Amino acid sequence: MEQSINETAEQQPEKKPAKGFTSLLGKFDAAGETGLKKVLFNMPFVLFLVVLAALHIANNHMAENYARNITKTEREVKQLRWQYMTTASSLMQKSKQSEVAKLVGTQGLKELRIPPYKIEVKKN
Repeated sequence: MEQSINETAEQQPEKKPAKGFTSLLGKFDAAGETGLKKVLFNMPFVLFLVVLAALHIANNHMAENYARNITKTEREVKQLRWQYMTTASSLMQKSKQSEVAKLVGTQGLKELRIPPYKIEVKKN
């Protein structure tokens, strides 16, 4: 008796449930018309979820682009600030009295060694 039970168990291969898209189609086919009605009834909700997912993805892409643009602009501002500081420092150095005297000395002008004085003319 035990042998007959073991033999029948060995003769029948175990059926594994199908996975993936084919099992889903099989369930719809097995359910018949009622399963199709349920799917069609829920289709607007599924489409709504798909639209929400698409909007979420688009929003994430826009946010990332804004973040990249902000970072790029911050780098440009930092570079322009350094350029401004360098130019201002250079101009400050060149506008010192000693530097101006050196620049005009090449043209033959000399710095005054005595302070300027005021000439007054008397009217009679």
